[in-house]
Amino acid sequence: MGYGPVSAEAVPAWLQAWRERGPAPPAQPRKQHGQRCTGSGVRKAAVAEATRPAAPKGNWQGFVEPERWPNDGGVRREAVLDTDHNPPRVVRTVGWRNCMCCGTPFWSEDVMRLRLCSGTDGYRGDEDRFA
Repeated sequence: MGYGPVSAEAVPAWLQAWRERGPAPPAQPRKQHGQRCTGSGVRKAAVAEATRPAAPKGNWQGFVEPERWPNDGGVRREAVLDTDHNPPRVVRTVGWRNCMCCGTPFWSEDVMRLRLCSGTDGYRGDEDRFA
């Protein structure tokens, strides 16, 4: 058994046919399981990833506070997030409350702790004494 040079006459038929035909065009990438064609060649998941809304940015202190909405009778509550943590954590809840003293609705920056309005009688004037 010799491993010498191969002569030009001993070219296999498949190699001769390939040389005459030339290289084949590049093959199309195969679809992966669960991948669908959208017509433009872009996966739907990639499109959904591109259109996903960005995480809300915090204010200068790092909190995401929702805007005040019209009075709904205290039904809706929104969380205030601290974006300095990963994942963001809830630090308090805002919404509309009724004052415990006079009964008028007011916007509460913390519905669990702030239950007195800052009305004309000044119900919230001395809450610092509890700090």
